[in-house]
Amino acid sequence: MIVAGETSGDIHGGRLCRELKKLDPEIRLFGMGGERMAAAGVELVQEIGKTGVVGFWEVYKDIGRYRKIFHNLVRVMEERRPRAVILIDYPGFNLRFARRARERGVRVIYYISPQLWAWGKRRVEKVRRFVDRMIVIFQFEQEFYAREGIEAVWVGHPLVAELDRSPDRDSARKTLETTGSPVIGLLPGSRKSEIEKILPVLLQTAGRISRDFPEAEFLLPAATAGLRPPIDDCLRDSPVRVRAEEGLSREVIAGADLLLAASGTVTLEAALLAPPLIIIYRLSFFTWLFIRMMIRIPHIGLVNIVAGKEIVPEFIQYRARPDRIAREAKKILSRPEIRRRMAEELAEVGKALGEPGSSRRAARACLEAIADRADN
Repeated sequence: MIVAGETSGDIHGGRLCRELKKLDPEIRLFGMGGERMAAAGVELVQEIGKTGVVGFWEVYKDIGRYRKIFHNLVRVMEERRPRAVILIDYPGFNLRFARRARERGVRVIYYISPQLWAWGKRRVEKVRRFVDRMIVIFQFEQEFYAREGIEAVWVGHPLVAELDRSPDRDSARKTLETTGSPVIGLLPGSRKSEIEKILPVLLQTAGRISRDFPEAEFLLPAATAGLRPPIDDCLRDSPVRVRAEEGLSREVIAGADLLLAASGTVTLEAALLAPPLIIIYRLSFFTWLFIRMMIRIPHIGLVNIVAGKEIVPEFIQYRARPDRIAREAKKILSRPEIRRRMAEELAEVGKALGEPGSSRRAARACLEAIADRADN
């Protein structure tokens, strides 16, 4: 049984399940996911739908639906008695599900670790009690768990293999048919709630950038077709013309002179393709207040976390103001030495993500964990 609760988990889950099928063609897979996992041979008993939101208040408003999904998946697990449950990220949901699985004697494998290193140690004890094997994508996560006395298998980041086939800057621009300069990518995130809170800030920032760079071209890739309605709603009030390019996020990242991006996996894509980057993020007030009380690390951008220092600027919550961001963008676009330094440091982060083949290594680690249980 495999449980992923949002788009990024579905992407990672799809890659993992394809590799599981290659290694063991007889394996049967079912659970919660999206179109990528379904295409990889997973029988979906629950589709992701709108389960991927950010924030405690946002989840609380729809808690009844989440409970219904949770209890339905527990019922399915009890009926079908899988050899193991593979949980992919989505910690608020999946750590609870890990407990239910362990109580029912089902082996628990966790792929894509929750960001426990950011949130303190309350959830670490849940991992210790309810998870049989952690499979992590960052080396510092393996080191973190080792300090806590928990064995974790580091497999590297699955993006490495995928981005190894990405276009270079010139071919990306040719595909995008860019005509302006500089080319600026706007990446507000892959969730509807992120688009609603972050995209308006990016558009206002774009308007201010265009005052200093009137020939600038702004590109906005949509992660999925389902995100076009909220994107189009925001674009109606945009102070500048923005081209929304569905399905061309990799080309936008590779071809941009600067990215204005929500914190998340996209910042690692930037590290591997190395365009200059500014990180922007906003949450509801109550969610942010809770995070400020709980978070234990100085940065939220993954590239800065992996680097162990701020190599790209972050504008988070009340600091995410268009005037401030636009000033930083002007400085980056006007000074080649800043762009060069940032590209070099992003490239170092890219090297720290491991070698290609992480999904295959993760699948092998899952099957080894299941075999260990069978032997015992």
